Amino acid sequence: MDLLMAFGIFLACVAGCMVRGLSLFWALLVGFVCFFIVGVRRGTPASVLTRMAADGVRTSLKVLRVLLLLGLLTALWRAGGTVALFVWTGVRLITPGTFVLVAFLLSAVFSLAFGSCFGVVGTAGVILMAIARGGGANLLVTAGAVMSGIYFGERLSPASSAAALTAAVSGVDQRTFQARMWKTTPGPFLLTLALFGALSALCPIRGMDPQIVSALEEGFALTWPVILPAVALLVLPWLKVGTVPSIAISCALAGGCALFVQGLPAGEVLRTCVMGYRPAMPELTGLMSGGGLISMVSVCLIVILSCAYSGMFSGTGLLAPVTGGVGRLAERCGLFTAHIVVSLGCCALFCNQTVGIVMSAQLLEEEYRRRGLPALELAERIGNSTINLAGLVPWAIAATVPLTTMEVSAAALPLSVYLYLLPLWCWGKDFLRHMREAR
Repeated sequence: MDLLMAFGIFLACVAGCMVRGLSLFWALLVGFVCFFIVGVRRGTPASVLTRMAADGVRTSLKVLRVLLLLGLLTALWRAGGTVALFVWTGVRLITPGTFVLVAFLLSAVFSLAFGSCFGVVGTAGVILMAIARGGGANLLVTAGAVMSGIYFGERLSPASSAAALTAAVSGVDQRTFQARMWKTTPGPFLLTLALFGALSALCPIRGMDPQIVSALEEGFALTWPVILPAVALLVLPWLKVGTVPSIAISCALAGGCALFVQGLPAGEVLRTCVMGYRPAMPELTGLMSGGGLISMVSVCLIVILSCAYSGMFSGTGLLAPVTGGVGRLAERCGLFTAHIVVSLGCCALFCNQTVGIVMSAQLLEEEYRRRGLPALELAERIGNSTINLAGLVPWAIAATVPLTTMEVSAAALPLSVYLYLLPLWCWGKDFLRHMREAR
């Protein structure tokens, strides 16, 4: 009963945070206190609970490094002109009959480089939706294409915090995990490409606003060096360079572009690293502003608390009844089906992709140990389920933030086809394997 009361208080706080527009960190903090009290009531000393939570927090340290570097990356790529060059090139490639397809591809390329769905929707997504509104394109179809694209790199980009967290909570190397993610990508990606190619022809844009291109040309020096930060981030991991050094090198190159190509003063670059980028041209303020260490504070706190939950739940066995139910579901329907149910349930309850990833690992790792399966398989199934499915829960921040940024309703989610084609593709493969093993 006490555990149910703790969940009830936590969920009420989640609802309150969403209504008031507050960070979910506050709901997670209240929930942590409630579950801590439940643990003490059930006989675990407070000092032991604290140690368990601290053990969980240690899991988050690798992810926190990536998050802080990602804050620097998103600001310096803006200041150095890398983001502007991507958008400028993509917009110039648009024709009336290819707009939706280009919207998907441009968002996917941005996501692969950036690794952050929020960062991509706040730059390329905003610009593409502005073009769609100005040109009379179908807004829901365009938003679906952008949503599909911004999640493409969440599993694959070296700069992805979701990928880093999945690898960390599963106890595997991030590069090895992401190499496995590429193997399940081609099929769903090609299907998505074909669907948006057809929708591009069926829902063409009537015209485009040339002011966006001219504003980017006026506000930035769009020369070849500004592409180097993106090249470094994409190429270095394939040369066996670690995630953190790859992002750091990309940041250094972007900082050099800001200083020597865009001509920003050193003091302004340092301010940008901390507070985020603010362009001098008013026309670009709404499109290009953002990033910086300050943008990652809330996310870092959420990751810390999520991992503290994981450590406490693991040590006390508070979720043992749920873990047992998940094990029975996996036995009857297959592991990937269990991952889908757990992913949607966690993201619906906690409204957060980060918590969904941590809790999925928490609830299913025992089943993997029981079957003698490697941790890489756990990471693979989390990557193929939770990371994308979080974007399909209408009230989770993984969906509400991009939809709100694009100023469209949740009616765009059924058109965000990549988000569910990937899990469906992987579920089909897993289901067939489960049926063969059951014979």
